[in-house]
Amino acid sequence: MIECNAIPLFPTMVLQFQIPNYKDLLPELNKLRQQDTKGMKASNMGGWHSNYQPLPDLLSPYIPFPYTSSLAWYMVNTNLQGNYSHQHPRNDWAGVLWLKLPPDPAPLEFEHPDCFAQYKAINSFKPELQQQYNYYTVYKFTPVEGQMLMFPASLRHRVYFSTTDEERIALSFNLAL
Repeated sequence: MIECNAIPLFPTMVLQFQIPNYKDLLPELNKLRQQDTKGMKASNMGGWHSNYQPLPDLLSPYIPFPYTSSLAWYMVNTNLQGNYSHQHPRNDWAGVLWLKLPPDPAPLEFEHPDCFAQYKAINSFKPELQQQYNYYTVYKFTPVEGQMLMFPASLRHRVYFSTTDEERIALSFNLAL
């Protein structure tokens, strides 16, 4: 048998946190929705997108590096609403905190940064190697209430359509270092 060692070179970091008092952010969301029932358009396909806000103080202790500026916004999606594949230009890190989820919520999907050039290689790897190194064209995170993910803002991501009338509520944010 031939031995092969895989060396993960330049891995992409996704940071994961559990935020205990995440529900403390819901009153602010409700206030913003009352003030602006239409919301704004960005990467959202339908749904409600708040105007940009400062990063809530509740999240500051979880940010593991100094940053010079930040923006945050709330997203509410229901049936047949989601977010296009996109990046967050002119930022260094992006993040999401899930505040309220329906059963079986639409996942957050990250696209391999070089999936077109490596498509054949990715799809011909043995499943156990793909799983060991997360070597896929797309990687899905199933949302969990109170969980926050942070990732490089250059990493393309999307949220497919929700399939329920129950709300999927998230607080998203950008950080410039």
